[in-house]
Amino acid sequence: MSRLADALAWRLAGGLLGNVARHAVRRYPYIWGNPSRLSIDSDVQLNDALLNCGSGSITIACDVVLGHGVSLLAGAHDHRLFGSDRKHRVPVTGRDIVIAEGALIASNATVLGPCRVGEHAVVAAGAVVVHDVPPYSVAGGIPAHVLYKLEQP
Repeated sequence: MSRLADALAWRLAGGLLGNVARHAVRRYPYIWGNPSRLSIDSDVQLNDALLNCGSGSITIACDVVLGHGVSLLAGAHDHRLFGSDRKHRVPVTGRDIVIAEGALIASNATVLGPCRVGEHAVVAAGAVVVHDVPPYSVAGGIPAHVLYKLEQP
């Protein structure tokens, strides 16, 4: 019986239902916080991103690509607090994130606000960005640092 259930689950995941689910995740990222703080320009590829606008705004310019599992976290908690205060007292502003035109943020990277990823910059897979990434550069690591500069066209 479990072989039959596994076969059915595999067919559903690969069929129309699976395609609809994958399309929904790619097209509609998870947004936490106030959606009016989110600005997404034209021709942006989001995939299954997490966009947290709890403590600031997120601005994504045109031609940006976000790989799978990217987290843009403009939300924060005050680590100096304890108990339910730490959980519920969230700063309202000061954590803005800007992803400039043509930037590429590879899969499973995390960007913590406040910061700016410059024009045509690349953030490597799995990197944790805690400060600005200059334009035309490749950054990676934890915390992310500039690995090298890209040649400008």
